[in-house]
Amino acid sequence: MNDHRLFLRWWLLITLVILGVVFAILFEIPSKVYENDATKLSFLIVGIFIIMSVRCGIQTYNKEILRHLDGELAKQKTNQLNSAIETGWFVSDLCLTIGMMGTVIGFIMMLAGFGAVDAKDANSIQNLMSSMSSGMATALYTTLAGLICSSLLKIQYFNIDNANVIEK
Repeated sequence: MNDHRLFLRWWLLITLVILGVVFAILFEIPSKVYENDATKLSFLIVGIFIIMSVRCGIQTYNKEILRHLDGELAKQKTNQLNSAIETGWFVSDLCLTIGMMGTVIGFIMMLAGFGAVDAKDANSIQNLMSSMSSGMATALYTTLAGLICSSLLKIQYFNIDNANVIEK
């Protein structure tokens, strides 16, 4: 049981994420995001998160195997694994950056309607409010997706990166 503690920590986090996804689906959150996120960047972020989480799980399992090996091959594989872990840290920051790009795009969408508004026309004001709400929804959904996915990836890579420190 001690031999797989690192992988079990990763698996616990993924199980909690899956449970969160189930609750999100029950509350129809993905369909609301799909309707309101005009850029669909939220789904890009989630897709990157899924790919990198699977990759992190494989890397976590490989790190457990490498801890029991000695020799030149083990050192070479460990260096390759450490390089892959650095890529994971980069991608976790990339998720946050894509979320912030969505925020800026949402604010641009929100403010774009002000140029054509006629303050005396009620219909023009209603159209402005509609475009503002669409832009704000895009900004908030992409920010939220970027923050959550980035944080969860960082937890996974913190787990694998500090495995030797935690085990001692």
